[in-house]
Amino acid sequence: MVELGYKTIGSGKKIIILLHELMGDHRNYEPIIPYLDTINYTYIFVDHRGYGLSKDIKGTYSCEEASNDVKNLITKLNLKDVYLISHSMSTMIAQKIALIDNRIKSLILITPVPACGIKIASLAKNQLLKEMKENSGKIEEIVNDSSKRYNQTWRDKRIKLAYDASTVEARVGYMSMYLNTDFLDEVKNIKIPVKIIVGKYDFPIFSLKSVKRLFEPSYENLETVECQESGHYPMIECPVFFASKIEEFCK
Repeated sequence: MVELGYKTIGSGKKIIILLHELMGDHRNYEPIIPYLDTINYTYIFVDHRGYGLSKDIKGTYSCEEASNDVKNLITKLNLKDVYLISHSMSTMIAQKIALIDNRIKSLILITPVPACGIKIASLAKNQLLKEMKENSGKIEEIVNDSSKRYNQTWRDKRIKLAYDASTVEARVGYMSMYLNTDFLDEVKNIKIPVKIIVGKYDFPIFSLKSVKRLFEPSYENLETVECQESGHYPMIECPVFFASKIEEFCK
């Protein structure tokens, strides 16, 4: 059985697992570490196959595989009640985990992708996956489009991390996952609390209005918060706010 790589901080009784997005790994969460309550909580930063501390682990990079990997890690670590935090593409995986593992106490979804995935035309989807696979500047384009408020130093750092954090196969695989996977009809069975954080300056698909429209019909116990000074990376752009919200959500 595959064991994902992870990093643990803290020694508290409450367990929080954090999952990363497409163009980063566990290091995306490093800015919040000085502000975490490490006495009452234990934080486990997990990398999916092909990423960070799991970079050498190959796979199909599907939602089913990734969710079972995290479920198996929870079992391996002998955890009981777990708060699950996920970011962007991993929010699909987190929703699937909540369906297959009753140890998940609540979901905290950051700039989330709905369980139906992101729908775009077939031609555009195929072109996007092709450009990502070829490493033909698509990462630079995405970073630049999402970073218009920030300087070139920020952009250069995000681009470098996007390339360093994962293999090409993993990036393409997980992008294909959220472009092609749809289990929206299942999530009505998720009854645990769901908390969402979006960034005011994120892409329109991740806006407060769009996220409410996409998530409110599926979840009864839902709370959505908009970070007023961030785009797609509230944990990096507003780390004190982010750490405080995690603590608030998990009390």
